[in-house]
Amino acid sequence: MKEIRKLPASAGAQWLLDTFSLYRRAPLQLARIGLTWLLVNWVVTLLGTMLPGTAGLALQMMTLVISPVMFGGMLYAMGEIDQGRPGLATHLLQPIRDRRVSHLLVPLAIQVLAVLLLGALLYLMIGREGFTAFSDTMTKMQELGRSGQQISPETAAELVANLPAQRIALWMLLVFCTAVALTLAMFTQPALVVFDRQSGMHALRLSLQGCIENIGATAVFTVLGLIAAFCVYVLFVIVVQLGMLLGGPLAAAFIAQLVFTTVLMPLYVGAVYSAWKQMFVHRGSRGAPPVPQSPPANDIFHA
Repeated sequence: MKEIRKLPASAGAQWLLDTFSLYRRAPLQLARIGLTWLLVNWVVTLLGTMLPGTAGLALQMMTLVISPVMFGGMLYAMGEIDQGRPGLATHLLQPIRDRRVSHLLVPLAIQVLAVLLLGALLYLMIGREGFTAFSDTMTKMQELGRSGQQISPETAAELVANLPAQRIALWMLLVFCTAVALTLAMFTQPALVVFDRQSGMHALRLSLQGCIENIGATAVFTVLGLIAAFCVYVLFVIVVQLGMLLGGPLAAAFIAQLVFTTVLMPLYVGAVYSAWKQMFVHRGSRGAPPVPQSPPANDIFHA
């Protein structure tokens, strides 16, 4: 039996439908979990600002380590809700109890390594002269911007004339390809670590392979997800602006973080859970869901 299931493109839409369905089943439970996540981040950040020097900075950086662990915990809670059991705030600690923390932190380490390698690659491609020319160009553009002058096409062409434009464009293409590959590799990686007990690196490989083999479903999910994200973003901006009018910038920032952790993050976690559940064969008590069937070609009324 193949470890990765082949899904039709319509499965990408099903991931979105499933996450909204899961959220409707336990909105208050997921909101409490998200609020707990937010409070933990606040406490760590506050303690980091109170401590002086390197200790405070290191503690503030802990939020980067906490987030993958909390994400895995929310995934576990989402699985409990899917199985008809309550999702609890204590589930955020489940990756610690299951000794999954180091595996959940692998994507963070890979991202840091990718940034360092891409930075070194850029230096090798354009050299010190290229960096100097780029810095000079940015300085001149900032000066023109502060002066209020309109930058004409001729001026812009003159400013970038000394830049190694082709090599920078090639580097940006490599950055884009790396970002896409990392996004696909990290999509279902936390679920594979939490539920299937895969190692961090193996889960990255499986997630990348699964998304590539189901590129149609992944593309549909991405397009529909961007549309849904835009609609949610419009509502998000309206809510934040209301908070700005009623309580000022501090209230707006509080509302923004609250909505993100109690609504937007659980919805994304639910989509990751649904994608994992349909894409991978499961062992143990969690049975694999049926593969979504593609609508007949002549069924124009299929929704």
